[in-house]
Amino acid sequence: MNALIAQHAQALVEQWRDDFVGVMQAMGDFCPKLEVDLSPPSRNVEMLWWNQPLDLAADAAIWIGTSEETWSVLGQRILAAAGVESSGPSELKDTYLEVLRQSLGALARAVGSRLEREVTATAGVEQAPPAGVAFGCQIKISAGDQELPRIAFHINRDMLEALQDYTRQAAESKVVSRPAPADEGTGDEFSARACGTLDLLLDVEMPVSVSFGRTQVRVQDILKLITGSIIELDRGISEPVEVIVNNCIIARGEVVVVDGNYGVRINEVMSRKERLQESRKYLLPASSNRH
Repeated sequence: MNALIAQHAQALVEQWRDDFVGVMQAMGDFCPKLEVDLSPPSRNVEMLWWNQPLDLAADAAIWIGTSEETWSVLGQRILAAAGVESSGPSELKDTYLEVLRQSLGALARAVGSRLEREVTATAGVEQAPPAGVAFGCQIKISAGDQELPRIAFHINRDMLEALQDYTRQAAESKVVSRPAPADEGTGDEFSARACGTLDLLLDVEMPVSVSFGRTQVRVQDILKLITGSIIELDRGISEPVEVIVNNCIIARGEVVVVDGNYGVRINEVMSRKERLQESRKYLLPASSNRH
């Protein structure tokens, strides 16, 4: 493994470490201490393995292995924070895997932000890594004064090579030509160049979502949700919904049905000042639990 690919591997595992701690803290108000050890993990320990592909390449994948003692302690910490004092192994395992999936989703978003492209954590599965995986390391973990068995982290070569390729492409895309001096070209030529730039932007795709309402739910109530549970929002059924583009509220409207699909009929397009005010409210921590 060359030095550059090794750097990508280390950066990836360190990013996941931070995301995992962040999810643990958000779900259970508990912050375990994780420390990356780049020495290869032992393959003789029985572990719960999770195989997580990322859509960087066809076979790009990460494997994370955890001993039963470790996932039991972490699962118990989360459930205890939700007021669940007694749990069986299946509940503890499911709780740990939920933390793991959320942390890997956060990892995918962080990688996408760094590479300036959308990266998705596709459906994962319980599966051990094959022999000869390109990169493997250990993660020391402690819960307070309790030292837990280490977590194993593996990355295959497809993932590392994809990271290297996309990092190079992102760096190359930032290289821009020197702007022409102000006195070069006529006003008409400048307008033509500006229009050409605008034409390029018109093809850029932006994420559009619709907010039906918001609410705040305690973690212990979220963990009790089952099929058929109802979450009450802060908005009446007759009130307008919000149209959001790239985390910015741009309009309000009413829900309609078009050829069997939901749609929104725009009733009000917001001014720039209103967009700024409403977006600040939308991004407040209290509004982050949106359903």
